[in-house]
Amino acid sequence: MKNVRVFYEKKGRLKFVSHLDMNRFMARLITKSKIPVWYTEGFNQHIYMNFAVPLSLGFEGLYEIIDIRLVDDEYSLSDCLIALNSVCPDDIHFTAVTEPILKTKEIGYANFDLNLEKLNAENRKKLEEFLSLPSILCQKTGKKGKVKEIDIIPKIRSFSLDGDHLELCLVAGSEDNLNPSLVMQTFFEQIETAPVFYSVTRTAILDKDGKLFK
Repeated sequence: MKNVRVFYEKKGRLKFVSHLDMNRFMARLITKSKIPVWYTEGFNQHIYMNFAVPLSLGFEGLYEIIDIRLVDDEYSLSDCLIALNSVCPDDIHFTAVTEPILKTKEIGYANFDLNLEKLNAENRKKLEEFLSLPSILCQKTGKKGKVKEIDIIPKIRSFSLDGDHLELCLVAGSEDNLNPSLVMQTFFEQIETAPVFYSVTRTAILDKDGKLFK
């Protein structure tokens, strides 16, 4: 038995598939591919899968990661990639299958690209000033519905605003993670203007040193 790390892109209509439904979708896809995947033991057996960092509903992802286990140590990783891509529908594409190097607990950050083409020039300037503040307090709702006040600035590793695109590197992989939607929501609230539509693509998952997670 060997652990395998699968990298894939999730785009288009699939961005509207929730994380729970993505679990079911991926299980069916893996079953259809006929790769020698390992099933958990016990009464309710299911394919062992571990998503590195769940992707928020409505986001596209270019560097998504799922860990599985193969029961055949001799089954090649290249054959695994071919088998998965042979059964995948539009809007999902498997880019690589490798043996894991790092553990998921070593994930530290994620990169996001926000398309802000509907944000006018004045508010883009305000956004850059907003992200340069020494402190930005806001309310964050936890998994159990508990609301707490946080400062989002320490959770922003870096940002870059170039035309219609905002690049954010945010804390990820822990309960202290920061969602780019919370950043934009807080911005619109604090400058007291109506929110405008923007799209979000997660472009990379990084380790605690800011290097690509592998």
